[in-house]
Amino acid sequence: MTVDVNGGGAEARSTDDWEIVPRNLHFNIRANRKRHWLDDDPIKTLLIDGLSIFLPEGERFFIRSLKHYTAHLEDRALAAEINGYAVQEAFHTREHEEYNRALAELGYDVPAMEKQIDTTMAMIKNPVHRVFLTCAIEHVTATLSMQTLRHADILHGAVSAYKRLWMWHALEEIEHKAVAYDVLLAATKGMPSWKRYLMRITAMNSTIAFFLYIFLRNVPIYLRADGTKPGLRFWCRFFWLTMIAPGTWRRCVPMLAYYYMPWFNPRNSDDANLVRRGREWLEKELDGYSSADGSAVRPSPA
Repeated sequence: MTVDVNGGGAEARSTDDWEIVPRNLHFNIRANRKRHWLDDDPIKTLLIDGLSIFLPEGERFFIRSLKHYTAHLEDRALAAEINGYAVQEAFHTREHEEYNRALAELGYDVPAMEKQIDTTMAMIKNPVHRVFLTCAIEHVTATLSMQTLRHADILHGAVSAYKRLWMWHALEEIEHKAVAYDVLLAATKGMPSWKRYLMRITAMNSTIAFFLYIFLRNVPIYLRADGTKPGLRFWCRFFWLTMIAPGTWRRCVPMLAYYYMPWFNPRNSDDANLVRRGREWLEKELDGYSSADGSAVRPSPA
């Protein structure tokens, strides 16, 4: 498998379990765009397409939040991790911008769904507040990513290009899941632990409330392109899929609850086997893809 690591066109290499590996891959979502790409199911597809709406502006926010501290850190290893993190997130931003353009080309009103996300992110100016929010949101994305890698049923029946993108994204979110927390500790070194804890859980409360509000607000906007309105039957099935079977949101609850513990640290969760399995899956998938399906994954030119 050839991937462009750090933009350099290097051959794939073995890595330790916590190394941040930026993989400059293209997933050609616009060339493979499809309504109801997940098991030909509009609600299953909506549940994942709705996440992509948050990602381009969210990831730019994360990069700005952590890069702000790079020059001020005594820990140069952490500064290097921020740089690796930023490169990963920049590639994620690029791919999800293409993903969202594909949604727009399918008739979905992406600007209407993105508008409040962009406006809200732009309002947060304080660097410390930004890093607390980044830490909270990164824990949410790491939680969803772990579910994606652990439970094959989430992406069962997915179009290949979409599955590869989400598996790649999930793997890299887990690889860099501790960086924001490490920066938070460095940025609040002189802050009393009780104050850091209160600010941390307040940021998580705000993150969950904001996510649910925007996601649910966007549901009827999204469905307009399908010519449907969310009625009682829709919401019953929505609840079934998110909370019962497969119950992806329900599965997230224990890990989200862990964030509220005073002793929380993302490095205390041993995900080495999950990372290794994710890397093995991605390498095998990219080595074995058939260009005939039109969903080739290729590195950018060096």
